[in-house]
Amino acid sequence: MSNQTLIARIEDGLERFQSREISASEFAEIVRENGRSLEAVPYNLIKDIESLAHGFDIEQWYEEDGFVQELEPILRQTRAWLAMLPRIV
Repeated sequence: MSNQTLIARIEDGLERFQSREISASEFAEIVRENGRSLEAVPYNLIKDIESLAHGFDIEQWYEEDGFVQELEPILRQTRAWLAMLPRIV
């Protein structure tokens, strides 16, 4: 599967998360599954896959406990990560 397709899946998942169609943990799984399949990704961006996914897992835990966490920092970080990914390899 091409990087463009995998990145599109992550971007679609991000949109669905922001519109509350899916939970934070569901989006974390989308990041993990598709991010691990990307090709020709620099090591620092590979490390970010688990870090980002974990951030969304934590968001899910906060939500389940009835707390509201500021999402903009992790959303901004996710968008920046997506922008750095190699789309054509």
